Amino acid sequence: MMRKHNGDVIGKLLTGLSTAWLLVVMLFCEVVFSLLLRFSFSFYTIGFAIASAALLTFLVFLIPNARVRFVVTGVITVIICVIFVSQLVYYRIFNTMFILGVLKLAGDAAFFADIAFEKIASNILGVLLLLLPVPAYFIFIRKTMKRVVPDRKWRIALAVVCIASGTLTTSSVLVDKSDAVSARSLLLSEFLHDQSVEQFGLLTATGLDIRYNILGIRFEDNSDVIVDNVDFEDRFTKPTSGGPTDPSSTGPTGPTDPSSPQETTPVVIDSGPNVMDIQFNLAEKDSELLAMNLFFSNRQPTLKNEYTGRFKGKNLILITAEAFSMHIINPELTPTLYKLSTEGFVFNNFYTPIWNVSTASGEYVAMNGLLPDLGTIKYVVVEKDRYMPFSFGHQFKKLGYSTLAYHNHTYTYYDRDITYPNLGYTYKGYGNGLDVKKTWPESDLEMINLTCPEYINNPPFHVYYLTVSGHCNYNFYGNYIAAKNKDFVMHLPYSEPIQAFYAAQLELEFALKELLKRLEEAGQLENTVIALSADHYPYALVEDYDSFQYINELAGKEIESTFELYKNAFLLWCGDMKEPIVVDKYCSSLDIAPTLSNLFGIEYDSRLYIGTDILSDSTPYVIFKDYSFINDKIMYDNNKKKVIRLVDEEITPEYLDGCIDYVRSLFKNSRLMYRKDYYGYLFGE
Repeated sequence: MMRKHNGDVIGKLLTGLSTAWLLVVMLFCEVVFSLLLRFSFSFYTIGFAIASAALLTFLVFLIPNARVRFVVTGVITVIICVIFVSQLVYYRIFNTMFILGVLKLAGDAAFFADIAFEKIASNILGVLLLLLPVPAYFIFIRKTMKRVVPDRKWRIALAVVCIASGTLTTSSVLVDKSDAVSARSLLLSEFLHDQSVEQFGLLTATGLDIRYNILGIRFEDNSDVIVDNVDFEDRFTKPTSGGPTDPSSTGPTGPTDPSSPQETTPVVIDSGPNVMDIQFNLAEKDSELLAMNLFFSNRQPTLKNEYTGRFKGKNLILITAEAFSMHIINPELTPTLYKLSTEGFVFNNFYTPIWNVSTASGEYVAMNGLLPDLGTIKYVVVEKDRYMPFSFGHQFKKLGYSTLAYHNHTYTYYDRDITYPNLGYTYKGYGNGLDVKKTWPESDLEMINLTCPEYINNPPFHVYYLTVSGHCNYNFYGNYIAAKNKDFVMHLPYSEPIQAFYAAQLELEFALKELLKRLEEAGQLENTVIALSADHYPYALVEDYDSFQYINELAGKEIESTFELYKNAFLLWCGDMKEPIVVDKYCSSLDIAPTLSNLFGIEYDSRLYIGTDILSDSTPYVIFKDYSFINDKIMYDNNKKKVIRLVDEEITPEYLDGCIDYVRSLFKNSRLMYRKDYYGYLFGE
């Protein structure tokens, strides 16, 4: 009797588990996923999971055939588990979540298969835990699932649970306006995948991804930000808020020639605004375009300064260097990088924030001076129907330059064969004219050797390079470049991943050394500007969300994760510079395009870049994807709700709210600039 009673109890438990199976799977995977990535687990996650599970179960229970219901539930279980596993592996590689649109861009993903397998192996426990519901379903739930009889009462109960849970949770979200990126704004108007996962759970965030990017449904949210319970911390050794420091006090100078005249004629500097004659239509009927016209027409332009036109007429070689880090710059190991970083402009507080599509996002920001639309990947591919007049390809082509772009990996990756020509470049990559040896990764040095003859004797030229040699993984068995340069780094007192990272980055050093040599031989060294920045920090060295063992080893100290992790170098050098110009102002990759436009004396409207000219006296804003930011007075950490004061002044709630609103407006207007083809609208293209 006891055995029969126990069997009845177990049977009832399994039947109940079968009825609520999808809820069990969702909550189990959400909890495991949050623990693995050390994400927060909120009430919203539970509420939306209950509503979603009730809805799916209700739909399954509409199927009359028990066998079909069993199969459909099994398929849903597999899909849920695959979503969690794929996001876990992607996050371990890129330290961010992927949005669904990324999948259609990564047609060359086979080259990253070994990286993915390595991450699966190193996270095998988490992968197995997230896949556990699949065998559990087909082994333990199979028989009882077929015995569940979904009558009318069950369906009514599920409908009530779905509506009640969904309504309660959504209502709670809609009144949650706290922080720069509130739960309300994430649900209605601003899709940020990582923040959405932390607020709502991965499955709800995936649903938002589908709603925003496939269905195109988003709602306007103009509610005020509520920022309370903010912690304050002081750090008064702030950089100067203006432009560069006087080089005579920061860099080496030559001896004074006593025969030189001591009195010179004052140089008159044009300090007018960097603007164009644009008539913003303040009677525009499209509400979004009208709001943009009001924003940009009222935005403070940056002023011309003593550096305006400093490089006018010179060649420009712009380089986006894969996973480049300032920590590898060394006078002995990387003398060329050291030369470029110490003998040109020296930016002591430069940052390279990471965005939602790693390299492609980093390129978009640096090349266009715009913030990416974090809720989509559409901006990554600059289509023909998007007019981008301030891209350097178009700007320099109008001045009679040859404008060329090169990438030593597959030319179609991230649809660069569409983007680069639409930014004004004649483009070659592997597969359409740049015949580098096919390895993984490919050689930056080989790219320089193959491409220099195409332009170096035909000035003026503007050349854009996207390198790949510095790509992960950082080991000596799966990385061709690291293995190739292994002998140069084996003496370094580091672990293998850091040695391999140095070895991979050495290819960039060799490429730059060859580039300078060829420029000098062609008589173009003093007539050429080299500007180099990273696409992102070396995220592959971050083992998981809260472990920075290798990054700390590379930096030689413990790295803070909100701001310092993204601090990097921007190399800006010209062969005719006699001494360094040191700049202490906070700045980022967002500011590269307007800074170079001013230095080359190009006609542009500074109001229509989201970034600003670093060398101007404008207020700096270094902006991160979670809406944290740095300006001349504070560092605002949105995740930790912390303000670090950089000045000995009172920071009022009104000032903080104003800064947060401004950052939000920059994201919003930058997002709309691409979506609405705003440049084309303004200039009639």
